[in-house]
Amino acid sequence: MGLFLVVKGADILISSAVAIGKRYGVSDFFIGLIVIGFGTSLPELLVSIDAIIKKSPEISIGNVIGSNISNILLVLGAALFISKIDLRKISRFDNFFHLTVHIFFLLIVWLLVFDYKIGVVFLILFSFYIYKSFNNSLSKNENELETNDFFTKIVFKKPLIIGLPTIIFSIILTFFGAEFTVDSVIEISNFFGISDSFLALTLVALGTSLPEIITSIRAAQKKMSELIIGNIIGSNIYNLLLILGFVSLFEAFSFPKDILFFEVIFLFVCTVSFSFLLYVKNELSKKFSWVFIIFLPFLFIKTSLN
Repeated sequence: MGLFLVVKGADILISSAVAIGKRYGVSDFFIGLIVIGFGTSLPELLVSIDAIIKKSPEISIGNVIGSNISNILLVLGAALFISKIDLRKISRFDNFFHLTVHIFFLLIVWLLVFDYKIGVVFLILFSFYIYKSFNNSLSKNENELETNDFFTKIVFKKPLIIGLPTIIFSIILTFFGAEFTVDSVIEISNFFGISDSFLALTLVALGTSLPEIITSIRAAQKKMSELIIGNIIGSNIYNLLLILGFVSLFEAFSFPKDILFFEVIFLFVCTVSFSFLLYVKNELSKKFSWVFIIFLPFLFIKTSLN
């Protein structure tokens, strides 16, 4: 039942987002970046704020770093299991900006103290990127509705009256399904005596990424390559610039460099590899799915050793 809710929620989210984007003349990439990228990043935002309020900033930071790694390795890898991904329409600006903010983040962690001043800079960079991406999307989009999906058709006719409530409903449905799935899997696993540490590093981590994973899989089935990459880049930029920028404004915010430095390095390597492929490849074939997913166990092993 949990997986059914996740898949159905992702389906409705994609259909509604595509219809609104086409109705107002923006690209599939921008739809993935704004609507789906932000929607699937809501758990990270809420968890990070809650962690700061409860004076556990390391949870907030770890949540963002882990999510970005998962987006590149697990979400993209899962989508590539289903279909190859066309990269020809992904702009070099989006790829370059995504890489640059991760380099900037690494240098800050390495050389500086992450405080509210840097957080304000992150928020300014985030605002600039959204503005720039919106302008780029208007100039590139072909305003055509290319699907006969039920939700796409009705949202296209009344994007504000029907579209926005439908998107909110689909996001809630997806997150509820993900939580239901994780809770159910944990109950079943506990029944068979599987350790908590193993569950935390595998099933729970997978469950909290289910919205992004299922959304990208459904987009791959619909051959929407731009939407998949937009979801990944969008979620990563939201997590790094918006979430970290926002929580750094709280007095309780602090960055435990000694604990999370390996994870920051690992994220940097993943981002560089991802950006390099976007730069040199016209498409990613299905065989690349193994290249991304195979690196996840290294992170789990290193984290468990800590």
